[in-house]
Amino acid sequence: MKAFVLSGGGSKGSYQIGVWKALRKMHIKFDIVTGTSVGALNGALITQNTYHKAVKIWKNINLKLLFGSENIKGIDQNNTLNLYKMYGNNFLKHGGMEVKNLENLIDKTLQKEKFYHSPINYGLITFNLTQKKAVAIEKKGIPKEKLTDYLIASASCYPAFKKKEIDGIKYIDGGIIDNLPINLAIKMGATDIIAVDLRAPGIKQIPTKKANITVIKPNNKLTNFLKFDKDGAKRNIKLGFNDTMKKFGKLEGKKYTFKKNHITKNKKEIIDTYKYIILQVLNTKKLAEEFTKSTKLTANLENLSNQFFLKIMEETGKSLKIEETKIYSYKTFNRIIKKQLKKELKTKAKKNKIKKSAVELYQEIKKGNYTKLKKQAFLYPIEFLKAVYLFTICEG
Repeated sequence: MKAFVLSGGGSKGSYQIGVWKALRKMHIKFDIVTGTSVGALNGALITQNTYHKAVKIWKNINLKLLFGSENIKGIDQNNTLNLYKMYGNNFLKHGGMEVKNLENLIDKTLQKEKFYHSPINYGLITFNLTQKKAVAIEKKGIPKEKLTDYLIASASCYPAFKKKEIDGIKYIDGGIIDNLPINLAIKMGATDIIAVDLRAPGIKQIPTKKANITVIKPNNKLTNFLKFDKDGAKRNIKLGFNDTMKKFGKLEGKKYTFKKNHITKNKKEIIDTYKYIILQVLNTKKLAEEFTKSTKLTANLENLSNQFFLKIMEETGKSLKIEETKIYSYKTFNRIIKKQLKKELKTKAKKNKIKKSAVELYQEIKKGNYTKLKKQAFLYPIEFLKAVYLFTICEG
């Protein structure tokens, strides 16, 4: 049986919708969904199979929608420090943020008939604060009239949010005991698991039984887990989609996302010029071999791998602040790098006296100052390799 396991992580949860989008595209279906905190909330939407509704909610998310205008009065949600101050103040005064608006949103979003009649089994994790114990509960054990209550119980991130009381028992966020409920999925019969770990605070239990587990984690930085805004959610969704497609070999890259086989295509197109420039600067093959070993990225200059080129491409893109969420062909990526490089060269920024940048070293290559560059290549190897990449795609 196949399971989809979703961790907690507050506003980072929008990333899971991007993962779901990718899995839908690949026609991967599930028999079981388990989740903790925001993963429990997303898991309920996945169980009832209301994908478009989930996307709409996340793409329109904001603090007012979740907590009401009164609770966030005078708070700039773009300022993380103000957010912590808001939650801190409410905790001290009232024992946590009031989440009535969130409860109402869940009530409106849930389609209980779809949820309970879905062929997908469902389970969540919460923590019984009254009795100090973990609670793992499956769909069949959740009374229909208390479904929203248990979802809120799993997502009550205490002390930021108020504790949730059900039948005289107080519950808080399940992440305190099991933030990635793989064991619950295994207990429910899963043998093949796709788990989304949002890299958020919380305890992750070690699987107690063997299972085929594929873990998807963000390769890029997501929004702060307390910052709920639609722009951040849209970005997270794109990253979730990209990372999943890369995990299953449909796309390539790590920080950036490239079409299938485009790293190889880029390598084939530029490798001869790339190696030639390095040899020209370092002058001898022996020195070039010493240099390549010093970078720790490759064993020798004659056998530059796809991973080597991916690393240099991504480091170059990062230096020039290339957008991370898009899916690139290698030609588009290189074209944008050229465009950004022109902007960078026009900017009269102060030179870093401690460390040379790739752009500065690129200019030295362009001038043919190879003697000067030899020393700088060994002092700043990654910057030099990025500079060679810039020169190769711009001048080669």
